[in-house]
Amino acid sequence: MKIHQNVSLADKNTLCLDARAEWYCEVFTVDALLEAAEFALNHKLKVTSLGEGSNIVLAANLAGLVIKNRIPGVTCDAEVVHAAGGENWHRLVRSTVGSGLFGLENLALIPGTVGAAPVQNIGAYGVELSDRFISLKAIHLPTLEQKTFAKAECEFAYRDSLFKKNDEWLITEVSLALSKISECVTTYPGIVAYLKEHRLDISGESIAEAVSHIRAEKLPDPSRVPNVGSFFKNPVLEAERAEAVAKAFPDLVQFDVTGGKKLSAAWLIDQMGLKGYRVGRFVVSDKHALVIINEGGGTQLELFELVRVVKQKVKHTVGIDLEIEPRIYPDGFEIP
Repeated sequence: MKIHQNVSLADKNTLCLDARAEWYCEVFTVDALLEAAEFALNHKLKVTSLGEGSNIVLAANLAGLVIKNRIPGVTCDAEVVHAAGGENWHRLVRSTVGSGLFGLENLALIPGTVGAAPVQNIGAYGVELSDRFISLKAIHLPTLEQKTFAKAECEFAYRDSLFKKNDEWLITEVSLALSKISECVTTYPGIVAYLKEHRLDISGESIAEAVSHIRAEKLPDPSRVPNVGSFFKNPVLEAERAEAVAKAFPDLVQFDVTGGKKLSAAWLIDQMGLKGYRVGRFVVSDKHALVIINEGGGTQLELFELVRVVKQKVKHTVGIDLEIEPRIYPDGFEIP
């Protein structure tokens, strides 16, 4: 393992934002991770963990040590899958579905690593990671303690977890409960429409195919078009307040969730006429209003201004504060 100084992160985040790491290394084993964390302790450096950079906004240069988790490995114990934190998430989904283990098919084509998945409690098309979660292993960077977290300890919520609020833990392995019997989740109309159009029976394989097709049509591939997927969370309102919004906007797209209604942030932004709206090299996708694209060479200031306009227009028109979904680094940085 080599630790480098003053490393550009422009090619290590899918928004292609120009930022630099004071110190940087990539780790392929837990021992190497512990060695890097010890280096940071000895030099009194803050540690920032990095996966594939697909759900982060680098708002400025990162002081301290950036550790890119590339620890590989997937093992199966009957219907339980143990996946290392550096594994690619979509490859894990494909491999489990392909081997006849189901439960992750609705989460196909989500970019990022396995280790990053619990941080955001990733979810799509009626399924969240927490629905399949058993436990995870993580290292406490300030003390080098290794701990196994049960589901209840992870504090999972909508696109949230203990690990999003506390970055002192770096996830090295995730264990998931899958099934050889496909308990298909088809609550999303687009999935049903795709299966009907292509005359496919409902199965884990066909749902994975449908989800991959839908996501590829709506969300640009971050490896080719710089973006972080959904930039804003879908707001969740109490039923009474959601009803008031629906009266003002009869075509409002909303879904029933525990405790109220989840509104489509994409629909809200689209209603503001912001598809295609740009500031400098950053633009709201004309295919999906939740996606902000860097057309090349975009700066943080341009991105911040675009985000400000979107949030301000939705707030002024609908009275809803949109929350940013990706994690912003450095920690504590707030987009002005």
